[in-house]
Amino acid sequence: MTRYVLDVVTERCTGCMKCVYACSWVKDRVLDPDHARIKIVSKGGIVLDVTLCRHCNPAPCVEVCEFDALRVKEDGTVVLDENRCTDCKACRSVCPFGAITDSGGGMLIKCDLCGGDPECVKVCPHNALIFRPVVSQYPNIGGKSVHSVRELLEAKER
Repeated sequence: MTRYVLDVVTERCTGCMKCVYACSWVKDRVLDPDHARIKIVSKGGIVLDVTLCRHCNPAPCVEVCEFDALRVKEDGTVVLDENRCTDCKACRSVCPFGAITDSGGGMLIKCDLCGGDPECVKVCPHNALIFRPVVSQYPNIGGKSVHSVRELLEAKER
């Protein structure tokens, strides 16, 4: 089965927050950034980072959870079972991307890729979010091996 990941081209992100609000609406039926599984970090109108789950393999959050609240699905998506989560925050402390957050209601949340059809990707007007299959190496474009999303996009624009 092909694994998919959500990539971000930060330079394309304008901080419009459409992805954040779409996520919070789809997941919790509220328009509240605290309920979004994707976070935009900006200062003075400049986007510094977009934080989201990278569905690590292996996933340190899954390994540290003593309550089996986190698991890796067959497709590689790391999912959180809110019914099993005790809110101990062990997973949050080991996440290298800061992608496991508190919803403000005392429950931890994280991206589950919307079951394979991420709403954030659909609403991003600047194509800053890319849902792509995980490959060991990007294709060879113009005789040059491409190893990152940025290189891939730059090569396609030429």
